[in-house]
Amino acid sequence: MTTNTHRNPTGGYTRRSVEIPPGSRVLFISGQTATDEQGHTPAGAEEQADIVYAKIMQTLADADMGVEDLVKTNVYMTHPEDIGALIKAGSKYTAGSTQAGTLVYVKALALPEVRLEIEAVAAKRED
Repeated sequence: MTTNTHRNPTGGYTRRSVEIPPGSRVLFISGQTATDEQGHTPAGAEEQADIVYAKIMQTLADADMGVEDLVKTNVYMTHPEDIGALIKAGSKYTAGSTQAGTLVYVKALALPEVRLEIEAVAAKRED
């Protein structure tokens, strides 16, 4: 169970906010892409989105946190038509979470084959 306070006054995605309580550990996750250690990036948006979310989930687990501890994600995409792939992977990995978020379409990312990048912030109160 999360220790963060989630607010969603409109009942939709707009004006969503998350408050981190005092005494929480905060984890900043650098922008994750689907590029592996050998420099290979799969071509498809669905595979890239799945890999990126899996990396974020593993980073959370490594910090003894879970998806419920996510408070903010920033998504950068180069192809607006890939939104379905992002939603599919997000539904698979972050179902039920209510983090604040931003989606930005950009001209390019670090490598030409990278179609999306996600950075995240998580927080968990230490009792």
